[in-house]
Amino acid sequence: MIKITPYLHCIILLVSITNPCLFAQEKKQEVETSINKSEIPAEALSILNQFWNDEKKADFYREFDGQSVSYEAKFKLDNYLHSIEFDENGTLLDIELLINFDEISENTGNAIKSYLNDQYTKFRITRVQRQYSSDEDDLTELFLQKEFDDLTIRYELEVEAQNKEELGAFEFLFNKNGQLIRKREIVRRSLDNIW
Repeated sequence: MIKITPYLHCIILLVSITNPCLFAQEKKQEVETSINKSEIPAEALSILNQFWNDEKKADFYREFDGQSVSYEAKFKLDNYLHSIEFDENGTLLDIELLINFDEISENTGNAIKSYLNDQYTKFRITRVQRQYSSDEDDLTELFLQKEFDDLTIRYELEVEAQNKEELGAFEFLFNKNGQLIRKREIVRRSLDNIW
């Protein structure tokens, strides 16, 4: 058994101060830059043309998260704001719809609320997106045919929350059953392109 001495306490304190990454949580620090449609990869435009045409208003963005570049198109379709994201080569990553929390199924919504109530003394959900993805190359086809049972469905929430240890804005990703997949602290910038 290790004997805890004042010397060992000092070493532990020194390591935790000099290496805050040991105790840090993941941060969402994305930079979105508005771009012209012509800057989107050709493969991405080919996929987008199945959802969108030039008569509809769309906004295009290049996003950098500190490690990789992606492209995003945001537009309204069927009364929902859509966000379609592509990697830097134009491969479709996911399709997100901006929704109200009450559009989530009751069981999933209750599981998400239960998690947030257990973790925080106060919270306010500020944004909810239903995210569709697929491990196969058929995401576009399945989404357009509304065959959602064959897609991976997740919910991305932005939440302002506080408890004794933390206060701030966070992004949570939940699976279709309301189980937490990921939590990231949101680092806001004044130039963020949010809806």
